[in-house]
Amino acid sequence: MQQPFWKKLFSHFTEISIEQTSSAYNPYLEVILTQGRHQLVTKDAIYSFDDKYLNFYHAFQKVNWERLSGNRVLILGLGLGSVIYILEKSMGRKMDYTAVELDPEICRMCQTYTLDEIDSFVEVINAEARSFLHVHEESYDLIIMDIFQSATIPEQFQSAEFLELLSLRLRSDGLLFYNRMNITPEDKTENKRFIERFGAKFPNYRSLSIQDNLVLANDKSLLI
Repeated sequence: MQQPFWKKLFSHFTEISIEQTSSAYNPYLEVILTQGRHQLVTKDAIYSFDDKYLNFYHAFQKVNWERLSGNRVLILGLGLGSVIYILEKSMGRKMDYTAVELDPEICRMCQTYTLDEIDSFVEVINAEARSFLHVHEESYDLIIMDIFQSATIPEQFQSAEFLELLSLRLRSDGLLFYNRMNITPEDKTENKRFIERFGAKFPNYRSLSIQDNLVLANDKSLLI
């Protein structure tokens, strides 16, 4: 959804609330127009921010795209589709996207505010991520793991079993990005434990510290 020019301009001076809603999975969701961009927020987390979703913006800048063959992308956790927006609009990558999102309200908002601006093929699947990975046996060149419940990642998406599922759906020469918060002492303690688990599955991994996030990549040879 394109906002009027005057509203985009005004949003550089003050945030403008566009929509407030809730769902069975998120008791509070709000779309804000700020800096001329749509931002999806909960009470304590930012789910999406167009090209200013900087954790992935900077992570994608580090990809050696010449080494990453194929164009099939799997996104787990949709938000307003910032990952798709950044890859197409900022990185110039027209790809084939499958996005899996549990919350139907977030699926609706992504369609409303972002996907009508995207030229690439995007299939949005309203499903639970583990169930999807178990049932769908397709493989992908790029997998983005960005599932949060507010500011936390549910335990089932941090397990060795889940990392195995991600590995099974990733092509042998594919790239996985796993996004984590890295703000509080609790975050950093939990991240140390998770990195050990991630490294056991992906021994050639690389960790990218980007502002308040930690983005783990399965294969550092695919980065610059």
